[in-house]
Amino acid sequence: MVTPMDSTLSSAPRRRLTPGWWLVVILGAALLLGCVLVCAVALLVNFIQPPPPLPVTVIDAGTAYQVDTYAATVGDVLRELNLTLAEGDVLSQSEDAPLEPDQVITIQRARTVTIADDGNDQTFRTLFTNPLDILKSAGVELVPSDRVWVDGTETTIANMLIWPVPATTITVRRALPVHIHDADEIVTIDTTLDTVGEALFEAGVTLYLADTVTPDTSTLITRDMDIVITRSQPVSIVADGVTLSTRTQGETVAAALAAAQVGLAGLDYTIPAETDPLLPGMTIRVIRVTEQIVSGQENIPYETIYQADPNTELDQITLLQTGRDGILQTNTRVRMENGVVVSETAESAVVVLEPVNEVISYGTMVVIRTINTPDGPREYWRTLRLYATSYHPAALGGSNITATGRTLTKGIVGIDPRLIPYGTEVYVEGYGIGLAADTGATRHSTRWIDLGYDDENWVSWSREVTAYILTPVPANIDYFPPG
Repeated sequence: MVTPMDSTLSSAPRRRLTPGWWLVVILGAALLLGCVLVCAVALLVNFIQPPPPLPVTVIDAGTAYQVDTYAATVGDVLRELNLTLAEGDVLSQSEDAPLEPDQVITIQRARTVTIADDGNDQTFRTLFTNPLDILKSAGVELVPSDRVWVDGTETTIANMLIWPVPATTITVRRALPVHIHDADEIVTIDTTLDTVGEALFEAGVTLYLADTVTPDTSTLITRDMDIVITRSQPVSIVADGVTLSTRTQGETVAAALAAAQVGLAGLDYTIPAETDPLLPGMTIRVIRVTEQIVSGQENIPYETIYQADPNTELDQITLLQTGRDGILQTNTRVRMENGVVVSETAESAVVVLEPVNEVISYGTMVVIRTINTPDGPREYWRTLRLYATSYHPAALGGSNITATGRTLTKGIVGIDPRLIPYGTEVYVEGYGIGLAADTGATRHSTRWIDLGYDDENWVSWSREVTAYILTPVPANIDYFPPG
């Protein structure tokens, strides 16, 4: 069944497309194609990814560089890091070697080393640091007589084996043979020193003042050089505290002194004498002589004169005149030989100040006085100021016998018999009367008294006291008791 709609459409006339419509269609198709291409490219990018960079470590003379690189070879990485190789440097892999992940590339840098071998100098680069290895790599061989300096320090082959730091400059001096003609003996030595004098010193050859050396000691050493020593006569010169062993071609003592430049002046003389003939092995003693007048002053001691004064009481001393030393001016000729005084001769002596004697007056009048004691009045004729201590038998280890044979008890006192003679009675306040019948150990002063007790009644004393010397007055009085 056909609907009206159908009959209408079927009967409608067809339209023809205009040129504008074709343009719209073409543009739409192009836009659709572009979208398709963009989607295709996006899908392709998602499926195809570039490879990641490779991690590589480059160690250049101990300095490490860690990089992520797209380089293909070892050489490319070095160029990427601006690292170049110099002569002698060592690379752990070939520059053409392809890179691998986590690869470690090591560069060992060579050092510039100079070897000076007796004028044959060479400078090169090497990885060796030990001086012996460097010499071996350069084809330089050493013998025991050679001298070697490493960086300015002289060393030995043994020390070079354990050299602690990299060597930069090595200097080798080769030993040269020389022939030493010394009197009738010819000695050949190998030396590395510069001059004739140094070579002779190294060989232990002693040269004396008058010896001659041909060629001169300052001459530079050459191979197979002949060194001739003309010896002179040996002598020894003792002068100014020094013994000079030398040689001379002179004939007298004076000539030997002149050759050794030892001069005599003034009163100086020699043993043997200057005119004596010179003998081999002779010892010449130079005696330096000086003389001088020495002025000095000497004290003229004054004398002390004691005058007894019967009108002045005992133990009263008066200085009547102060003593004064005199002065004696002396002039003495002193002769010294080699610094030692050998004689002193008095030239003159003059008293420039006379001494003045000291005069002391001492009393000799004995005055008898009386003092009241617990035992009644007693007469005394002298007093002494003493330091009092006390003692008893127990303090002496039990001994109770005194120095005079008496029994130690109260009433016996110990004294210095030079001050108070044995048998003298003294009175000390607070103690009583004591008999000087004992003594004790040596003390720094005579002015002491030890008051005796028995053990039961001992009382400690330690103070100064006045001791009254009781009558009778002795026939001979010591007017100047000790202390």
